[in-house]
Amino acid sequence: MTDYTGQELRELRQTLQSALDKAGIAGITIAVGNCGYLGGEATFKVKVTKKGATSAEERNLERMANSLQFDTTKVGTINGQLVKLIGYNIKASKMPWQVGAITGDSKWKLTDQQAKRMFGKEETVI
Repeated sequence: MTDYTGQELRELRQTLQSALDKAGIAGITIAVGNCGYLGGEATFKVKVTKKGATSAEERNLERMANSLQFDTTKVGTINGQLVKLIGYNIKASKMPWQVGAITGDSKWKLTDQQAKRMFGKEETVI
């Protein structure tokens, strides 16, 4: 069979990420992202970030949080996990605010109202 399966592509993505991690290229972070495929051809998105550089989401967070007077150092709670603001996606009209767990890799998206309740003047548990 010449077509890729979802499982094959997930394994290939992990293999590519492992190989790039082992390459040990100093001063950058490389992340293998989403994959598009048709039949036996696949295309992976690869994001290369220079150490210390801020992402577009982080820059947007700074700008939007300042304009709405959100406290980016404030810690909120979602499902019993402590979370903080990590980004703002300008293309996501309904849920642009990105939060991440302080411990662990869990991430969530919030509406403007949810973010305001959590990181505005008073903290509210969702």
